[in-house]
Amino acid sequence: MREIALFITNWSINQKYRNMNERQRLQQIMEAEKLNAKQFAEEVGISAGTISNIMGGRNNPSLDVLQAVLNRFRTINSDWLILGIGAMYRPNGDGPQTALFDIKPENPQEPANAPAVQVEKSPISSVQNKATTTPSERKVAKIVIYYTDGTYEER
Repeated sequence: MREIALFITNWSINQKYRNMNERQRLQQIMEAEKLNAKQFAEEVGISAGTISNIMGGRNNPSLDVLQAVLNRFRTINSDWLILGIGAMYRPNGDGPQTALFDIKPENPQEPANAPAVQVEKSPISSVQNKATTTPSERKVAKIVIYYTDGTYEER
């Protein structure tokens, strides 16, 4: 019986989104992520004119645009975005993405048995003395070259 209920739920979700076109699905992402068209274009890395043409109905989103959306919003279900099948978010990503520093710890208070942390204070004068060296006294310690293929070289 549970399998039938799950099937009916999935079927009704699929029917709801199947009637939407890609433009409407992009609009739904913008609403869920609380972004206007300009912010969305910046986030995805496309021009504001491109998103304006898509939202205005003049153009359909290209594969490049849809890939850019999926690359930026990793929790969006690609089947939903492209085909209108399934839920908007992947099963393991239940909603809009949060920024790294927006994540709140589950228990913000430290446990009572946590050890106290000792912070060592250093005099400010020792830090200021390092800044008084002249450029001619400084020497290059290491150079790292990063290549576009993801490799690097240290010299």
